[in-house]
Amino acid sequence: MLDEAPGHTPSSPRLKIGDAAALTGVTPGRIRHYQRLGLLSPIRSESGYRYFRAPDLVLLLQIDLLRSLGMGLEEIRTSLPSEGTEGSLASALERHQQTLLRERERLDRLLLAVQRALAAPDASAEAVVAYLASAYSTPRESLGIFGRLTRPLSEEAAGRWQGILGGGWALPVSPILGRMLLPERVSEVLERLARAEGNEVLFQRVRRLAEAILALSGPGSPGRGTPRQVAADWVGSFISDPLPAEVELALRETVPRIPELEVLNQGFQLWAESISPAAATVLRLIQQQGRRQGRMVLGVLLVPKPTRPPAPP
Repeated sequence: MLDEAPGHTPSSPRLKIGDAAALTGVTPGRIRHYQRLGLLSPIRSESGYRYFRAPDLVLLLQIDLLRSLGMGLEEIRTSLPSEGTEGSLASALERHQQTLLRERERLDRLLLAVQRALAAPDASAEAVVAYLASAYSTPRESLGIFGRLTRPLSEEAAGRWQGILGGGWALPVSPILGRMLLPERVSEVLERLARAEGNEVLFQRVRRLAEAILALSGPGSPGRGTPRQVAADWVGSFISDPLPAEVELALRETVPRIPELEVLNQGFQLWAESISPAAATVLRLIQQQGRRQGRMVLGVLLVPKPTRPPAPP
């Protein structure tokens, strides 16, 4: 005979977790997960066993249905009667509808890319990758071959960076490397730089650096300097010819907030290695020389040293 839980009559049907799983098709492990999250609260008998009543089964089936629609558990939590107000389920479904529409748009882009890749005269692996990589992300979510963003940019910043980086600067980088994930804080850096007055100076310098790096492995490269010279000239330019004040402030206030900075810099070196060994060497030397100057470094960007307040008179 089962222990009686307070407030429930002996005739109230109660099920063990295995029986609830058999009736709903939800595995015991998933039911326990919902319990740990507080989405389900089955009754507990005096001996400590948990039993499920009819309302628990209804709630469990509702949770599983919403999960099958792709709704997140936190969204489900706010839609439950015990957690939200009347009509919260409808509100949650309205929000989720927008998520599904965005996902459908993404899948439509991907399907179109697959169709174009299959129909293209050049069916090489590189061409197929290029098509697919271009379809995965919008300009707000991607910097093309330079990486994809954890946090989308604003429309204004995305348009600015698309104009700067569009076409990939003819860098010989596999499009698949554009799938490398850039941490969330990188979006903050990009937003600030896109708005900073004088940012054209930085963009032009980085473009010239890319040209110098490409020249290292081009025809006649022995006469065009060495990786060490290119790196030294680049680091020296930050000291002898500082960037505009707003650009420096943007770097100073955002780059130190990136917790994954060291791993990110290693990723940039691997990315550059796909261009040439010399390119990877330039990035490694820039990062080493920049740190010796007491600067934090993001890729090839040296963060200005904090300005010291004037000494009191």
